[in-house]
Amino acid sequence: MNLYRGILKITTVFVVIFLLASCDDDFSNIGGEIIENPSGVQLREYDINAYTVDIKSIQTNTSNPKLLGVYNHPVFGEKLASVLSQVRLGATSPEFPEGAILDSVVLNLPYYSTEDLDDDGNPVYQLDSIYGDGGFRLSIRESRYFLNDLDPSEDFERAQRYYSDQQPLFEQFLTQDSIYVNNYFVPSADRIRFIRENDEDEADTTYSAPALRVQLSRDYFQQKIMDMEGSAELSSVSNFYDYFRGLLIKAEPVANEGSMMLFNFAGENAGINLYYSYPEETTNDEGETVEETFIDSLGISFGANIVNTFEGEYSQQIQENIASTSENLYLDGGEGTIGVLELFDEQQLEDLRAENLLINEANLELYINSDLMNGANVPNRLYLYDLSNNSVLIDYSLDPSNNQNDPLNSRTMFSSLPETDEETGETKYTLRLTQQLIDLIENDSTSLRLGVAVTSNIQQTAGVSVRESIPELGEDELAPAASTITPEGVVVYGSESSNENRRLKLRVYYTAAGQ
Repeated sequence: MNLYRGILKITTVFVVIFLLASCDDDFSNIGGEIIENPSGVQLREYDINAYTVDIKSIQTNTSNPKLLGVYNHPVFGEKLASVLSQVRLGATSPEFPEGAILDSVVLNLPYYSTEDLDDDGNPVYQLDSIYGDGGFRLSIRESRYFLNDLDPSEDFERAQRYYSDQQPLFEQFLTQDSIYVNNYFVPSADRIRFIRENDEDEADTTYSAPALRVQLSRDYFQQKIMDMEGSAELSSVSNFYDYFRGLLIKAEPVANEGSMMLFNFAGENAGINLYYSYPEETTNDEGETVEETFIDSLGISFGANIVNTFEGEYSQQIQENIASTSENLYLDGGEGTIGVLELFDEQQLEDLRAENLLINEANLELYINSDLMNGANVPNRLYLYDLSNNSVLIDYSLDPSNNQNDPLNSRTMFSSLPETDEETGETKYTLRLTQQLIDLIENDSTSLRLGVAVTSNIQQTAGVSVRESIPELGEDELAPAASTITPEGVVVYGSESSNENRRLKLRVYYTAAGQ
């Protein structure tokens, strides 16, 4: 049996798609019946079992960017995202000049943004990865909770995992006073302006891209850092981690408003700077000794362990819809939800293996249920993966549209962007698993359980541990880490939808042997 014949070259796939498109009017939807057309390509539709898994606790101390803020999703409700991070001195055992005075302490977190020019040629910026446009309460406090790099319960042989639902634990270890509070913080696309003196003692103005840039408590850092000069606490990385265990950057709702943003805490310009001035005697051009004031800084970066925490519960109606039916699949980012798809039972698989078919294409079409979306924006991409083995699908790996520099438009043959039919107005995602199905049949693969999740970056395929979910995932089954870095979600028609034409099915295009 040679099911692989006819699709060894990607050009063949394009030919088949063209044939299918040109002959689409010759198909009729007759359940699982074989449907013929003049080109010899036939379609078979398989019912699958699909349901939503509500993730209650997911690992978030990965290298991914982190969400911060409050987002009111029209379907999934209010979501809160905060960040607990280690902090690390830019230089151990720092020495400050005699008479040094701490002038300011500035936290800087650059937004993801794109630069353009206005009509006058001045730079203007468009913020990316910002959800919502309202304000929220932003506060920062010192944490006395020690974030381990390695798990003591595993004899320090495995990296420590921290989870999205651990904020109540972390908050038990916060110091009493905040080092920053803004009762109504709103992200801004304005560029950051700096005014400095140049070598000719003239004021120079420079700019940088937009950032969350705020001043922290000077008194706090005077006592915490400057007054500790020469101490053992500042003498090594490990000592400093134990002395200054971290910061909790917390978002809280204000009325029914909010916005949420994505930050790269490991970025080059992300961190805290302590700016201090000090006097020093120098010789001027006339040879006279004069006292001048100099400015320097000490950097504090965010450490290796950074945890995203999420708060917010789905409404009772959403929880009941998720738990009681497969009429719809609810796919949501953040702590979120994923869909589980079970393709065949053993008998169906054996029957399929017994047939001598040439598989041309296999795909899943997920139609958005716009009646339930309440006008919400839809995620740009969905990610389909092998849940049984926690791996990418073969079709993902072989997609020639792979583009590392443009994740939004990468691997679009494997996972399409949302496609809207101009006549009906209906929008769908198409997920292809042609090669995966061939492997399933030819090589007796056991990849019968697939996962589907929203993603903001389809190039990121790492899985993360799920500590609690309803229903429970298998012990070694993971969720995509990339689904935790977007608060967007979507409702698609499920495998038991009353809308027969939009019901989620596995669609297999094939040619019978001998044709």
